[in-house]
Amino acid sequence: MPHRCHLLGVDEGLQSFVTRWIALEHLYIYTPEWRQLDSTANEMSLLSDRIHWCTRLITLSCPMLDWATWKHLSHLPTLLNLEIEQGRNDSPSLSKQDIVNLSFLNITSLLFHDLYDAADIITVIQHSQFPSLKEFKFNARYISPEDAEQLFHALSRCKACRTLKEITICSFDERYRVPQNSEPLTPIPYFLCFTQLRSLRLTFHNSHIHLDNDMLLQAMSTWPHIRALEIKNSASYAPSSEISLRELFTALSLCPKLHTLRVPINVATIDIDPDAEPMQHTSLRSLALKLSESQIANAKTIARIIYAWLPRVNQVRNPYGMNWAQVNRYLGSLGRATVPYVRRASL
Repeated sequence: MPHRCHLLGVDEGLQSFVTRWIALEHLYIYTPEWRQLDSTANEMSLLSDRIHWCTRLITLSCPMLDWATWKHLSHLPTLLNLEIEQGRNDSPSLSKQDIVNLSFLNITSLLFHDLYDAADIITVIQHSQFPSLKEFKFNARYISPEDAEQLFHALSRCKACRTLKEITICSFDERYRVPQNSEPLTPIPYFLCFTQLRSLRLTFHNSHIHLDNDMLLQAMSTWPHIRALEIKNSASYAPSSEISLRELFTALSLCPKLHTLRVPINVATIDIDPDAEPMQHTSLRSLALKLSESQIANAKTIARIIYAWLPRVNQVRNPYGMNWAQVNRYLGSLGRATVPYVRRASL
């Protein structure tokens, strides 16, 4: 009896399959783009009805579900991995009259992809608990600032503070940009409850995220195990950042396992003595910094500081424009000048 199945779309064939293989453990249902235009509320009903036959699921990957199926899945102690792909901009909405509070005791991985309307999924999260959750991904075409703040708040209240290790949230369609003078998003304070966090990746191509010295220091002191922190804003927005070099390196000292960092920074003033004894961070390998000013005042000095304090960083990745090109040239020359020495070769 098979325990795994991959299906291309929701159709009547699903009925005969599920009725024959009630012991199914891994079910993957894909809806290619050319079939999404024909999707209807009837298909959601058919999908939900068939999934009710599955009582031993460990992994489920499928299109959007109705409330009855969410409730059914919350009663499956075997379910560990749930992946939802909306995949179209006019998919049937959840009926608000059927809303109930749910608890998914054993789900460790919760992934949402290709969302056109984030509101329904946010509603599900607002009414659910995931006390075993380790990984959360939320990739949407567009998340409004209001929905984003609701999502941050809902995630912080889903009973995963002691377990959640990976958070990825992406709003990637730049056609829906908020006005330049809009209030920035503030996700970091919501996520301070996740003390086991290893990876936080936030991408908002149609909005901007606020991050300052105090917020960064508080986050890094709360997340001592973090490996990756990436804050990506649209190139169209000036960074809402007051992070200085000194506070950046102070924050790095609080998270010795960090290997990937991407944040906005302000280097209008260099507040570190390049000749001072460096406190090296030997884990960081990937560094991307977005400037709050268009120019770098003293590229050579900044290159010396990065070279001395971050021995595994060979260049500053350039998210937008060529602002770090001169710094990277100096970093390259410093590296060539010390090739015979053990300093970098041994790390």
